[in-house]
Parts: sequence; structure tokens; C-alpha cells
Amino acid sequence: MMDDKEISKEVVKFFEVDVPREQMLVRSATSITSPQFDGMPGKTSNGNGSENKMISYTEAKRHLAAINAALDLMDSDEADVLNMLMIKHETATKAALELCLSRASVFRLRKRALVDFAYAYNGGELLDRLHDKVTA
Repeated sequence: MMDDKEISKEVVKFFEVDVPREQMLVRSATSITSPQFDGMPGKTSNGNGSENKMISYTEAKRHLAAINAALDLMDSDEADVLNMLMIKHETATKAALELCLSRASVFRLRKRALVDFAYAYNGGELLDRLHDKVTA
């Protein structure tokens, strides 16, 4: 059985590692260029770089949409706290001021929101990851 601390740790890792990578992939999609045809044989490539970028971009967009869907399923205060602290990287003090809460309330909401997000994201995908780590 997984406890809330383990779940929270996995969600924090997800927001610190996976989410920035997905955001970077979406931003880098503007560097996709059309193939150049000059009539001369060129070097061979091991796959289509533009196609791979487009696939990565599409998957990243899907993951970011799943994050937004999970936040939509959550309590609005919890979703706001996670969005401000984990996605926008704002301080707890700034989040407390904007949400008209105490800092202690922000930390309580964050703690609850991390667990709720794990259940809401892609039908519990983060819980499955954690379960696979525990049983491996």
C-alpha cells in the first residue's frame, strides 16, 4: 500500500522533471523545418528528424492537455495552488496573497492537491508508475 508521502514525492518529481520537458518540447516545435531537395544525394539519416519532432510535439501537447484535464477535475483551490506553485513556480507567499489564504493553508492545500492530482492525472497513471517502482 502506498502512503500519501510516497504519492506526493512522485507527483513533485513529475512536476519537476516531466512537465518542464513537455513544455520545452512544445516550445521547440517551431524549429521544425521542411526537407530540402537539391537534387544531390545527401548523407543518409537514421529516421526522419522532422517526423520525430512532430511526434514528440504531439505527445507533449497530449500530456499537457492531460495535466490541464486533471487540474479541472480537482477542487479549484487545490488546482490553483498546484498551478501557481508547481507550474508557474511562484512562491507560497505570492500564492497565499493572490488566493487570499494564509501560507499554512497554501501548504495544506498543496499537500492534499498532490495526492488528488496523482489520482486525477490520466486515470491514476502516476499511481501506476509508483506501484510499478514498489513492486519492481
